[in-house]
Amino acid sequence: MRRLIVVIGVLTIFLLAFSSTLRYAILVEPKALNVWVDYGPHANTWSRYVFSSKYRSLYRFSHVTLDFVPDLAFDLPKVSKEGSFVVYTIKLRKGLKWSDGSPITAEDAAFTLNSAADLVKKAGLSGNWVNMVDPHFFEKAKAINDNTLKIYLKKTGFLRVEYGILMAPIIQKKYWKEHISKVLSGKKKIDYLYSVDTINNPDPSSGPFVLEKWEKGAFIRLKAIDNYFDKGCVEKHYENGAITLRCPGGYEWRSKYPIGKAVLSVEMGPFVDGVIYRVYQNVSSAVQALRAGKVDFILNPSGIQSGDVSSLKGSDVNIITNDSINPRYLAFNLDRSPERYRAFRKAIAYIADMDFLTRRVLMGNVSPIDSLIPKGNKFWHAPVRAVDHHLSHNQRIKMAYEILKKSGFRWIVEPRFSGEKLVRKGKGLIDPQGSVVKELRLLAPTESYDPMRSIIALYIEKWSNDLGIPVKAHFMDFKSIIRRAYYDRDFDMFILGWGPVRTPDHLVNYLYSKSMFNVTHYSNPKFDDIVEKLLSCSNLHKAREMVFEMQKILAHDLPYIPLFVPKVTEAYSKKLVFPYTKVQSGLQSVNGLVEYVKKVE
Repeated sequence: MRRLIVVIGVLTIFLLAFSSTLRYAILVEPKALNVWVDYGPHANTWSRYVFSSKYRSLYRFSHVTLDFVPDLAFDLPKVSKEGSFVVYTIKLRKGLKWSDGSPITAEDAAFTLNSAADLVKKAGLSGNWVNMVDPHFFEKAKAINDNTLKIYLKKTGFLRVEYGILMAPIIQKKYWKEHISKVLSGKKKIDYLYSVDTINNPDPSSGPFVLEKWEKGAFIRLKAIDNYFDKGCVEKHYENGAITLRCPGGYEWRSKYPIGKAVLSVEMGPFVDGVIYRVYQNVSSAVQALRAGKVDFILNPSGIQSGDVSSLKGSDVNIITNDSINPRYLAFNLDRSPERYRAFRKAIAYIADMDFLTRRVLMGNVSPIDSLIPKGNKFWHAPVRAVDHHLSHNQRIKMAYEILKKSGFRWIVEPRFSGEKLVRKGKGLIDPQGSVVKELRLLAPTESYDPMRSIIALYIEKWSNDLGIPVKAHFMDFKSIIRRAYYDRDFDMFILGWGPVRTPDHLVNYLYSKSMFNVTHYSNPKFDDIVEKLLSCSNLHKAREMVFEMQKILAHDLPYIPLFVPKVTEAYSKKLVFPYTKVQSGLQSVNGLVEYVKKVE
């Protein structure tokens, strides 16, 4: 009996060791915790962090390799024709459950897609939903039975179908039907849907966590679902590239027959009681909290800086560094002068000397880029060049001057060079139409949010003013830049970035002239023509050729100047056990793996 008690005691201690709460730091609070808002008009990295574990899709990206694999679906779609429509028939897995215990069915999936499409067309639903149920592609979805779904498409194209419709978050029909009907019937506006109280009355989750509490300005707490239906589901990768899934209830799937050893194995939890996302004003305060043991990990697209790493030495944390595919850029308002002139944008590209800044100022913590698809994304990246990297810093400044002068720009006081060195600063830039250029505001993140981008803005300001270009850096918090750029369109230039670039859809979303996210108002008929062909392309290799051509056009036109990708250094408590830590753009790019991480107390 005593031996039995000891065994039970040891087992209890072991279970408790893996049963606690994750405490993650975030730097910006989500606008809401409402699926229509956070995948819609206020979609951003910070809401993605918190929402990542709540909604599942028909399909998803595999871990690390980003292959297209089933999620709620049983297998890959069966493709057929019915009249003029291409039809994807999808079987759902059995035993799927919402957090309220009711089954997840094909009716929920059909309801989600049909409702979102109707809301886009009839009520002005915006944001990511427009791409996930693009009306140029999506016609309707129909539940044949509880486990069989048919999706009717006007045309195919992997960006809008496989990576859009089939990866849309699935919501519960029972919870949302009444709210959505009020909007579609005209009784309520779309703002009503955005305001549905999902805090005090949360909608059911298909992921392993549900919302428990949101203390505005302080924290968001999620609670793990007891007996989650997919706990113990294992994804394995093999030496020959095969991927297998083996889940509770007897579900198994493989991409092809596995050969060789398993090189990666990822098991789904949850292995913790819950997750607390604590809101901090800046990276420094989050680092202090990590050092003091108040948080376990910092979720931040830029990671932490070298000074933060030094301050964490000797504390109970692990430090990791990963290459990034998170591009940082400078964007122009092409409706204004001188930004509308390609020569001006080209000159700024030379002035923004990322080679110099990387070596002398940023100490190798970033990698300069010439394309908005970083080279870490080996399949989609094209080896284009926006500037001549062989030039010295002085040569680049002189090149910027020569580009402007040859294109009809003049100065009240013209810059003067002795050889390659600037010996007299310029003053009073005049555009080709004869107008004196007024102060150009360069919006950039604050130093506390991202010191690298704020430093770059200061150097662009200095070097531009040396040539008589009146650039003034204005430092603002993330939300303020988004508001000024995307809602007010009150900007000359701004520096921001995108999350991990896994597919080229951002080139469509932000640069296609007909896109609602085309904040620069860039328009090039040749580029648009390629985009329209790309959207209908289902052949990945043909699509790759098109995306290469798009990058060549952008390197010439420069509506955005690609600046750099950061090396993402992250720190996390030694109490956390991740299934892997080597991943492009770091653990933040996979939202801290809350569904898979274990915590040892």
